[in-house]
Amino acid sequence: MDLEFKVIGIAYAICAGILFLGVVPYYAVKHLGGENAPPIPKGRVPVRGFGLPDIVGVSLLFGFYAGLFQLSRFEAADSELAAAEGLVYGLMFNFLLQVLQIAFVLLMLFRRVNLAEAFGLRWRTTWWKLVYAPAVVLVMWAFMAVLDIVGYNDWLGQFIEGDGVQESVKLLQETTDPTVFILMGVVACIGAPLAEEVVFRGYIYTMVKKMAGLPLAVILSGLLFGAVHMNLVALLPLTVLGILLALSYEYTGSLWAPIAIHFCFNAATVAIQTLLKFNPEWIEEFEKNAGFIPLW
Repeated sequence: MDLEFKVIGIAYAICAGILFLGVVPYYAVKHLGGENAPPIPKGRVPVRGFGLPDIVGVSLLFGFYAGLFQLSRFEAADSELAAAEGLVYGLMFNFLLQVLQIAFVLLMLFRRVNLAEAFGLRWRTTWWKLVYAPAVVLVMWAFMAVLDIVGYNDWLGQFIEGDGVQESVKLLQETTDPTVFILMGVVACIGAPLAEEVVFRGYIYTMVKKMAGLPLAVILSGLLFGAVHMNLVALLPLTVLGILLALSYEYTGSLWAPIAIHFCFNAATVAIQTLLKFNPEWIEEFEKNAGFIPLW
C-alpha cells in the first residue's frame, strides 16, 4: 500500500511540476506583458475565452484532487464493506461532488466562454459517430488484455496488497443492497462521464492547450486523470484512456465524444460485473477464454 501511494504521489508530483513549473511560467514569460499575442493552438477544440483566471481554477481543482489523495492515505485500510446506510450516503455525497465540480467549471467560465462553442455541444451525429465510442472501448480492452498477457498486472501484484481492483469495482462485486447497486450505476455511468469530462477535457485540457500547446495538454490531462483514481494497477490503463479521451475531444471538436466513450467504458464494466455477480460460474470461463476481465 505504501508503494502504491508513493507511485501515485509521484504521478501527482509530475503533474504539479508540468503545471506549476512548466505551463504557467512558460505562458507568463512568453506572452504576458508583451506585445505579441499568444498563437492560437491548432486543432478543433477552441480556446477562445480561456485565460489567466483559469490558472486559478485549474490550481484549485488540482488542490482538490491532491487533498482527496492525502485524505485517502489517512483512512484505515478495510477490505470489508461498510454498512449499507453509510454506503448510500457516501455514494450520494460522491454524486454531489461530481455535480459541484461541473458547477465550479461553469462558474469559472461564466460570461467569458461560449460553452456551446467551446465544448462543441452542437454535435451533428453521423453513422460512424455511433460506433466511435464502442470502438475506442474495444481498443482499451485490447490494450488491457495485452498488459495482462505480458504479465504487467501480475508484476505489479508483487508490490501491492490485495488484488489491485478499484474500490468502486469491488463494491459492485460484493454489495447485495439494491440501493447501493443502483447508486453505483448512477455515479459510474452518469456522474463520472459528465463531471470528469467537463473537468479534465473541457477545462484542464483546454486551459493547458492554450498556454502550452496540444501535446503537453494531452499528456498532463491524461496522467492526472489516471492519478486521481488512486489505484496503482489502473494507473497506466486509465492514463492511456485519458490520453485517448483528450485525442477524441480534439479529433471531433465535441465534448460529447469523450463523454460517450467514458459512458460506454464504465457502463460496460458495470454490465460485466452485474452479469458475473449473478452468474459466478462465468468467471472461470472468462479468465480461461478471454484472459482478462475489465476491472476499471
